[in-house]
Amino acid sequence: MLKAILLVTALGGGDYSAEMPSMKECLDARTTISEQDPNVKTLCVPMADDTAKVHEFFMIFMDMIDQLREFEEKTSPFDGYRCDSSVEPGVVILTDPPVINCDGKIEHPLFKE
Repeated sequence: MLKAILLVTALGGGDYSAEMPSMKECLDARTTISEQDPNVKTLCVPMADDTAKVHEFFMIFMDMIDQLREFEEKTSPFDGYRCDSSVEPGVVILTDPPVINCDGKIEHPLFKE
């Protein structure tokens, strides 16, 4: 179904608009108005459905979030390490996997401010 806006311009009276549920109803209203006063200008303009645009925007946004997560997983400076905040920053405990403090400032090109 195609929504429409009915724009009405009367001489000196200003512009008026009304949202219509379909183009057919808009054209019917336009005919009724022109029968009442042939000097009034009327126009039916189709309206886009905003819900589809909003849904598309959020799908693009969610795709971007997924791509960022994948990138972060691939490029994490902590790959191969286990984080433990009780370890002093800068110290690496050589276990399997090595243990480091991940809470400190990260010296990595991807995380520079």
